Amino acid sequence: MNERKIPIANIYYLFCYVWDHAQELDLIRLNELDQCDAVHDLFGKMLTVGVFHLLRTGLDQDYIDQQEDLVGIRGKVNVSQMVKRALRVHGRVACEFQELSHDVIHNQIVRSTLHQLLRVEGLDKGIRSDVVKACRALAGIQILNLNRQSFSKVRLDRNRRYYRLILDICLLLYEQILIDESAGQNTFKEFTEEQMHKLFEDFVVSFFRRELPNFSVNLTRQISWNHLGSDQQNRKWLPNMYADVILENQNRRIIIDTKYYKNTFGGRFGDKLHSDHLYQIMTYLRHREMTPPGPRHEGMLLYPTVQESVNVDLTLDGFSVKARSINLAQDWKDIHESMLCLIN
Repeated sequence: MNERKIPIANIYYLFCYVWDHAQELDLIRLNELDQCDAVHDLFGKMLTVGVFHLLRTGLDQDYIDQQEDLVGIRGKVNVSQMVKRALRVHGRVACEFQELSHDVIHNQIVRSTLHQLLRVEGLDKGIRSDVVKACRALAGIQILNLNRQSFSKVRLDRNRRYYRLILDICLLLYEQILIDESAGQNTFKEFTEEQMHKLFEDFVVSFFRRELPNFSVNLTRQISWNHLGSDQQNRKWLPNMYADVILENQNRRIIIDTKYYKNTFGGRFGDKLHSDHLYQIMTYLRHREMTPPGPRHEGMLLYPTVQESVNVDLTLDGFSVKARSINLAQDWKDIHESMLCLIN
């Protein structure tokens, strides 16, 4: 399956759930999303809309350390610098003080990302214009050479949810933009199939956590092997086993294995479920059934699609096993309803 076939609006919704910002789904109006022809346009739009919102509500600021040679005294006097540089002769004082400023690390990351986005080849003209305006509005804030450590330095409290969303966008753009200093132009990397699979898996987990409060979601993803009869010396060779999604309450225990394949079906004529998918879900079911007593486990193979539909119900070795699909090309409200119907 190709992410290009998924409407841009739905990619936006997937990320909002994954980043735990479902309440910000109306950050961008649907008609604005329709203007985005590519994924980099989408994130450019999200970032500029977010920055303009911050400018309206007030950019974050904090006290930062400053060192400056002044005529008068402000803050602490750095005596060693006074002597070393003979500042007294020139009528100056080496001062160290704190000043309230917008030039803090999270604002620096935002402006630096906007700066890199400006150089992305093929960025929509209207969005490029908004990026220019946003970058100019943040004048006075440093532009950094971003790296992973830049993002790890950010410390935000729980009241800065909106900032966290914007920084999530910045981190994604940092990871996807290829910088070419010699050409002065950047390239946005297309999402790989592996990245889209991870996005879909994380979306499913986040969606059920938010929308199914009567279920515990992934309290533990690890499944223990039923290794009775194996001695301790040989058990160490067993790899860890993890399911994608495990839903549990007093009445049901459901293991969901998410898939993201170009071809949903396998077999010689493309009319069968993939055998390795069935082997995998059955392994999960058999081994996790050995955990403390409870409702019998159910299994589900879940495929994102844009065309074909999957609706298969099986009973294998006494377990209910379903194969289902979610059409990511449909309207978001229908996706929401389809996700809930998987369980209810």
